Amino acid sequence: MKSNRFIKRLDWYIIKKFLGTYVFAIALIISIAVVFDFNEKMDKFMENEAPWTAIVFDYYMNFVPYFANLFSPLFVFIAVIFFTSKLAENSEIIAMFSTGMSFKRMMRPI
Repeated sequence: MKSNRFIKRLDWYIIKKFLGTYVFAIALIISIAVVFDFNEKMDKFMENEAPWTAIVFDYYMNFVPYFANLFSPLFVFIAVIFFTSKLAENSEIIAMFSTGMSFKRMMRPI
């Protein structure tokens, strides 16, 4: 019974590490994409005298989910690579393997 709680705790630890890396990566790239897109289209916004509420709520509230959905598979891959390398760097993977956990089992929460 005790080992089952350990596995669940370890699963949550792996999930939190993955989600933190994923959210950070996607937020970083989306914010960079918004800045570049705004700089590109700023002249058109000014020419058409678009109100700021229309720019933010009509344009960018559709832009952000579109790009997040478009780049999501790439960021899942990047997040898995990055967080497993961080686990390996901190010798956490070695500790997991020493408990008898297989690599396949370690990646199951993801």
